[in-house]
Amino acid sequence: MTMLNKPISFTASELTEAVNKLPAMPLRMKGIFKPKGVRTTTVTIDIKQGRLVLVENQDRSAQPKHMAGRGSKRSAVNLECAHLPLSDTVRPEDIQDLRGFGTDQPVGPETVINDKMQDLKNSIDMTVEFHRVGAAKGIVYDADGTTELHNLFEVFKVPQKKMDIAFPTGAQKFNPILNAIMAAKRYAEQKLGGIPVSRFEAMIGSEFYDKLTTHELVRVAYEMWLANQQDWGDNDYRKRGFTYGGVTWIETSEIINGRALVEPDKGHMYPVGLDCFMEYHAPANWIDAANSIGLPFYAQMEPLPMKRGHNLEVQSSPLCLCTVPEALVELAAK
Repeated sequence: MTMLNKPISFTASELTEAVNKLPAMPLRMKGIFKPKGVRTTTVTIDIKQGRLVLVENQDRSAQPKHMAGRGSKRSAVNLECAHLPLSDTVRPEDIQDLRGFGTDQPVGPETVINDKMQDLKNSIDMTVEFHRVGAAKGIVYDADGTTELHNLFEVFKVPQKKMDIAFPTGAQKFNPILNAIMAAKRYAEQKLGGIPVSRFEAMIGSEFYDKLTTHELVRVAYEMWLANQQDWGDNDYRKRGFTYGGVTWIETSEIINGRALVEPDKGHMYPVGLDCFMEYHAPANWIDAANSIGLPFYAQMEPLPMKRGHNLEVQSSPLCLCTVPEALVELAAK
């Protein structure tokens, strides 16, 4: 763990820099979001409903066809960044008569402050991950799991697509599982309208994952995936989950605040590509951060009266978005 060096003397900017260097949690969705700092607490999103028009072959001397209003229509919406502050306090009793981990020496204030800052950052990190998962599903929820922060289908004025994947019993002439997966993938590709993507992924619940990986029509492919994992590098996307039908299936069984990130029999398919997912960061609500380029995390501490300790605060102001929610597909295992 990176240690904060004499944090009691740190300024807010120095402490913020140190906290941003603390180890990050192993967050599954973070890698597909493009981070960007902004100077404001709201982000203006331009929505351009493009339309492709087939162009007829014609004589070189003829006048080109006119679009006649068939081109892109543009609108804009303002979305507010979330505000996620969390605080703690370091008091003499957190340090007095305590020895450091793995040593017989008394623990120092720097170690206790460092550990508390890491705990604060971890909680916010997991909350931002919760927002990322929501963006990949199309609706970003608050911590209670029911209050909508941003319904991207409503924001972008596009329908939410839901499809079933049936897992049949008995002999099959064709593979209806693969057919359903390909239908969902083709639907998403159509809605992308030519936006380049590198692959498709799907977060699926445990029941869905078990049905998929144990079914006789899929099991051979799953066993081959398991056998070949050792040949792939650590950054190979195929290690993220079982790739089948052109989609990487990632079991998502985590439960936060009593709510599953993905329902056991549901799945959420999304594209992975350039700017498909954006993560904006607004400045902290501190005077010295106002109108500056936002950072992922901010940290500050202030002394208590009579030197009785320090108040600690870590905060983040993220906005997690899928820029192509029309290409998101909710799946149900039947």
